[in-house]
Amino acid sequence: MVAGNPSKGGTRFLSKLDDLRQQIDNLDDQLLKLINRRGLLAQKIGKEKSRQGKMTHFHVPQRERAILDRLNDQSKGPFPPSSVNSIFREIFSATLALEKPLKIAFLGPETTFSHQVAVKHFGHSCKFNPCANIESVFSEVELGNSDYGVVPVENSIEGFVNLTLDCFVDSPLHICDEARLAISLFLLAANADRKKIKKVYSHPQPLAQSRNWLNKNLPGVEQMPTSSTAQAAELAKQEKNSAAIAGQLAAEVHGLKVIAKNIQDRAENHTRFLVISKDQAKRAKKNKTSIMFSIADEAGSLLKTLQLFAKNNVSLTKIQSRPLRNKPWEYLFYVDFLGHVDDKVVERVLKTLSKRTLFLRVLGSYPEQGLKRT
Repeated sequence: MVAGNPSKGGTRFLSKLDDLRQQIDNLDDQLLKLINRRGLLAQKIGKEKSRQGKMTHFHVPQRERAILDRLNDQSKGPFPPSSVNSIFREIFSATLALEKPLKIAFLGPETTFSHQVAVKHFGHSCKFNPCANIESVFSEVELGNSDYGVVPVENSIEGFVNLTLDCFVDSPLHICDEARLAISLFLLAANADRKKIKKVYSHPQPLAQSRNWLNKNLPGVEQMPTSSTAQAAELAKQEKNSAAIAGQLAAEVHGLKVIAKNIQDRAENHTRFLVISKDQAKRAKKNKTSIMFSIADEAGSLLKTLQLFAKNNVSLTKIQSRPLRNKPWEYLFYVDFLGHVDDKVVERVLKTLSKRTLFLRVLGSYPEQGLKRT
C-alpha cells in the first residue's frame, strides 16, 4: 500500500482558495468600473438639471427610496436588506458629493447617537453640522445652512423627547423621514478598574436607561448629567476616577477602555429619530403621517377626535399629550398614523379634524420604518 502525499491535499486547498479570491478580485474590478460609470451618469443628470434650470432640488430622496425598495425586492441574498441599504446609501452619498454634498445638521457633538444615525441614513460623504441643542438643529435647517436635520423624538424605554415636540409647534419644517437605532450603552473609562470609579457622566437619557445597572453595580457612585454622551466621554478621559456611559464609537474616538458592555436596563432599547427639512416627502410604498393638534377642554372631546380615525379605518401608531407652553392646563396632542396626506381617506379625516380642533398642524407624511427595516 502506497501512502498518499499529504502536501498535495494542502496544495489543492490553496489552489482552490486562490481561485476564489481571484474571482472576488475580478468582481471588485467590475464593481469599481460600474460605480464610476454610475457617477458619470449622475454628473450628466446634474448638468442636464442645470441646463433646464431645475437645480433647486438636487437631492431626490423618493428616488433613493424607490431604488432601495426595488433592489431589496430583487435581492435573493446572502446580504440582508439592512446591508443592501447601507451599501447603496454610501453609493448615493458619494454620488451626490460629486455634484454637491448634502449638509446634515444633528444633535452634536460628534460620536453621539444622533451623529451615528445621520451617517447611517445619509452616508459618509455628506458634510455634517453638529449642533449644541435640538433648537439649533431646527434653526440650521430653517436658515438653509443645512439641507436636513436629524433629531431624536422617542426612546423605547424613556418615551418621548419633549423638546423635539415643542420645536415643531413654531417651526415651518416638515418630517420627511424617520430612522431607528438600536441603542447599546457602554461604561467607558481611562482606567480599567471599576472599583476606582467615583463619578459617572452621561446625557440624562442614557443615565435613565441604565439606572438599574448603575444602582446594582456602582452603588453610591455620583451620576453626573451632561449635554451629550460625547461630552461625557471627554470628561471621563480628562478626570481621574470618572467614567462615561456612551456608545462604542465614543470609546474608539476618545481612547477609552470598555469597562462594561450593554448596560441598558432592557435588551430592546431603540431610539427613533426624525429627519426634518423644508420640503415634504413624496408618497412611498408604506407611509406614516404625523400631526399635532389641540382641542377644547370639554368632556369627551379627545374621544370624539380619536373616533374620527377609527370610523375611517385609519390606524393610529402613537399618541402623546404635551402641555402647551405658556398656557397652563391646556394640552397639545402629537399623533402618528398610517397613511399619506394625499390618500383620499386621510384628506377626509384631516379636513374634518381641522373643523373640530383649536389648532392643527400636519408635520409630514414620510416612509414608514419598521424596527427590522433600516
